[in-house]
Amino acid sequence: MSRRLWMRSLWLLGACVALAQVRMPAQESAFVPRPLTLREGEIIVNAVWERERQTDRRPDCSHLVHEVYTLAGYAYPYADSFDLYAGVHSFVRVAKPQPGDLVVWRGHVGIVVNPAERSFYSSVTSGLRTEIYDAPQWRKRGAARFYRYAAGTRGNLTAANERLPRITKEPARVITAPAATTVVPDLELASSGPQLEIPSSIRVAASRDRPTEAEIAGAVSELNNGTGNILREEDLSRLDRKVIVYSSLSVDRTEFKGNRGSAQARIKSQVILLAESIERKPHYEKFRWELRRVNGGWEVLVPKDRVYVPRDVAVRMLAARLASLAQDSGVSGSDSSLRQQAQIVRALSALFEEGP
Repeated sequence: MSRRLWMRSLWLLGACVALAQVRMPAQESAFVPRPLTLREGEIIVNAVWERERQTDRRPDCSHLVHEVYTLAGYAYPYADSFDLYAGVHSFVRVAKPQPGDLVVWRGHVGIVVNPAERSFYSSVTSGLRTEIYDAPQWRKRGAARFYRYAAGTRGNLTAANERLPRITKEPARVITAPAATTVVPDLELASSGPQLEIPSSIRVAASRDRPTEAEIAGAVSELNNGTGNILREEDLSRLDRKVIVYSSLSVDRTEFKGNRGSAQARIKSQVILLAESIERKPHYEKFRWELRRVNGGWEVLVPKDRVYVPRDVAVRMLAARLASLAQDSGVSGSDSSLRQQAQIVRALSALFEEGP
């Protein structure tokens, strides 16, 4: 296969994947959000325990939530915790949570299990477990937001659920919410589109006065998921700082002095993007993240001269950007749009190229 044909095939593949994720209904004006009922929320909680029986794999918090919702039959386009916090189309914000709702901070997300106990299930440093969302270590992250799944009208939501995988085994635990949570609270519909956020820092959920290496690694991982939005928002040729796409990251040393600290990470990078340059350079490197004490806790700061993005996040963001450019009939054929599309294809090609 010629290089030109291979590149065109890659472009089409990326566009198709992205279009499937970002395309909105043809008649958006007919969209009527119908939040899940209490019973439907309990199905999501039961899906948590069903997943525990099916696998012991431990994804990060946002991927865990996405898997559970899909297992329960309520699929939505994947979004990291920063996007979920800002608001996405598939959810409405609620004042009082019920079982199955999302509890979201900037940089972390979980599934509400029992509002009376303030409990939620998530992927945390110590594993997949139930935590208390108003415990001190979570309050340090700032105010949490609650979101309820609301993909459409009662009719089309039911039809969608019938086409998606449902739980067939007897649930291990059934959560019954107290009467106070059965009342549908005031709803706040997400804005017309997700408000993309490029975070500058993330709070570390630490169980002690100083966070552990594992706690910092978890925060850095979720932070990098959020900073990946830079690839969806910006023309690659205008990037003013390096975007380093990596396949693995681990924190191996920390240092603290007063209200400042640092965490040294070992990173296996694959591709470096900067302005017009796309450099495929697989190698291991070490980088030191700065830490700062704030309001009794610690936060990790985004470096000023570079952004680290996981490979899977980079592929998803670039594909979404490519689809957006191709869909925009007003500019899709312009020289600027074609140049951007070609650069994205080159970046995707570098990410998919096999090698050490």
